[in-house]
Amino acid sequence: MLRENRILLLRKEETFLVDAIRSNLINNDYQVDVIGITVRELSKHKDESAVMILYADQSILEAEEFLVYLKDLCGEENKILIVVGDREEFEFIDQHIPSEDIVAKILRPLDMHVLMSKVEEVTDEEYEEERKKCVLIVDDDVTYLQMMRQWLKDKFRVGMAASAPQAITFLTANRADLILMDYEIPVTKGPQIVEMLRSEASFSSIPVMFLTGKSDRESILSVVDLKPVGYLLKSMDRSDLVEKIEEFFGTQRYIK
Repeated sequence: MLRENRILLLRKEETFLVDAIRSNLINNDYQVDVIGITVRELSKHKDESAVMILYADQSILEAEEFLVYLKDLCGEENKILIVVGDREEFEFIDQHIPSEDIVAKILRPLDMHVLMSKVEEVTDEEYEEERKKCVLIVDDDVTYLQMMRQWLKDKFRVGMAASAPQAITFLTANRADLILMDYEIPVTKGPQIVEMLRSEASFSSIPVMFLTGKSDRESILSVVDLKPVGYLLKSMDRSDLVEKIEEFFGTQRYIK
């Protein structure tokens, strides 16, 4: 399987253990960039890899600005973060970076095998795919479904359904983070499908955005009780659509 072969190793200074981590990564065919724990240095190298290993020592307790920047990278750019440290350092880091943004905390004294196993796991292509948010598109127009999938597939895992039964079948087997629901889908209209989903405990909390060709006040007010998280015009271009969905997920993360 393909994998992310480049790793950013973040540390305050060179130590025997930092050097050992770098050597083990190189011996396992990874490219390693060792950089300092500063906003300036990380901002220069952040686009070089999705995977970061933070080697924390006591100096991390004075690196609040850096940790805030690291948190923003994890949240906004979906970076993969592994932290090596002790319990005091973990507690301090937890005050600045949400636990869900740290894929692993590895205690010192370090078991190098545990670290390398975790690196191998998170650099696997399938792992990266699974981390993407899942968006289910419900629309009876197959051509539109395929176009939407092409627009979104690089950023999100995409499910497609052309009817209420297909949507329920998908949701029964898959976790969806957002549903894009055609407002005017024939037979069972979009709002009716959402009402059905809201009545099922397993699906009731999934956020829904309506896809519509209308922007009139009456259409919007008619579904207010269903508490949709937004309305997207079908005439939107690709960049605006992706931006709106990413903005929604960013807001969700901030709320959490």
